[in-house]
Amino acid sequence: MSLSHTVKCFLLVPLVSVVLAGCGAIEPPPPSYPHATVSFDVTVPEETPPDVVVTLVGSDPSLGGDTAPGFRLRRYGAHYMGSVRLPVGAEVSFELWVDEAWRPELSAEGTRVPRHSFRVDGDMTVTATVARWGEPGQGPQ
Repeated sequence: MSLSHTVKCFLLVPLVSVVLAGCGAIEPPPPSYPHATVSFDVTVPEETPPDVVVTLVGSDPSLGGDTAPGFRLRRYGAHYMGSVRLPVGAEVSFELWVDEAWRPELSAEGTRVPRHSFRVDGDMTVTATVARWGEPGQGPQ
């Protein structure tokens, strides 16, 4: 190996390392989607049996994507609660069900309650009060 060949190799090494190090800088950072913690606090009628499961079936995939089984809430006295991470700015809607026999939420007059809806503006608590539960039937599709 001649001296000029050795010099060329030493000059080539820094050039290759600069090129390889620069390759990672070409790729943009992965997109960042801000999320918020949304807590649900649902008050149920006094006559709700303590062993039932209250399910929230909502439009976001973490809430079931509008299909069963949805998102199950945990009982704390007369309240059922749970938290999920949802994208900030998302428009979310949901229904409440007792899922052992898919009994829907009803108004005090006995009619189906319209879907609850909200916009995720940051960490927040969504509250709902169930007046009464309907008769067993076919659950969310």
